[in-house]
Amino acid sequence: MTARSGPSKRRRILIVNADDLGLSDGVTAGIVKAWQEGVVTSTSALVNIEGAPERIARVHREHPELPMGLHLNINDGRPVLPPEQVPTLVKPDGQFYSIDEIPLQLPRIRHDELAAELRAQAALLASLGVRFTHIDYHQHIVVLYTPFYRCVIELAKEYGVPVRQPVPASLIGAMRFESKTKDAALRTMVRFGLRHPLLAARLARHMTPAAVRRQGEALRAAGVPAPDLFIDGFFRNATVENFISMLRQLPAGVSELLTHPGVVDDGLRRSGGAYINERAVELAVLTDPRVRRAVADENVELASFRIFAGP
Repeated sequence: MTARSGPSKRRRILIVNADDLGLSDGVTAGIVKAWQEGVVTSTSALVNIEGAPERIARVHREHPELPMGLHLNINDGRPVLPPEQVPTLVKPDGQFYSIDEIPLQLPRIRHDELAAELRAQAALLASLGVRFTHIDYHQHIVVLYTPFYRCVIELAKEYGVPVRQPVPASLIGAMRFESKTKDAALRTMVRFGLRHPLLAARLARHMTPAAVRRQGEALRAAGVPAPDLFIDGFFRNATVENFISMLRQLPAGVSELLTHPGVVDDGLRRSGGAYINERAVELAVLTDPRVRRAVADENVELASFRIFAGP
């Protein structure tokens, strides 16, 4: 852990972060509910989606004490910058390439355009009056293609904020969840490799587990704080039993749990994402009284990324 004023390693500290604030009215309302009535301690804002700045500004105005981070996004919606300023990031219609389309584009994306768009997203969130608490990553794209991660580190240093640990717990086997689903990211990578073997071979050295682990080393070398553990396995596996099991496995230090609570609405359905009804399931789990009791029983401390700012 690289906190500015490091929390004791003997303590078990958990940040429960809700991604995608601003995605729709329902998702935004669900996140606020999970924070007010459940165990969510932090959120991160998706600023580039249509209507998101207004939703984010309203939440910040009504709940200024809600810790809010920046959710960097380069594969959903439109860029904050005019598309002609970031042509390698967008399709002819000005939309970002989707999660399925972007692998083909990775070698063509200019890093100066990427850095400019990420900086514009940060500036937009700051312009809403939000002093954001941390930076994290939509669908982990800016981490999984590791050459992009230097732009994230530079942005974090510019704003003086911590970031999400880039190395997922699933990658290092640090946390086990009962699961009925296979890893969607792995399936996507396998399909891509089969369809585009030559390009996959070129990209492989930038997208191996070892390459991702090196991003954690780069963070430490740059002096950018991050949690010790990023727990990604609750995604698609949201049950009260899995949450309690996660608490029992939690190591000493600071961990972050990735969550996506939300109320399902037409805006969410129109977003085109595949994670729809699961958000309502997560909301129910995160506000279940059994989860709050288990946090107390396991002597786990809930916190936000503000813990890295010290006393």
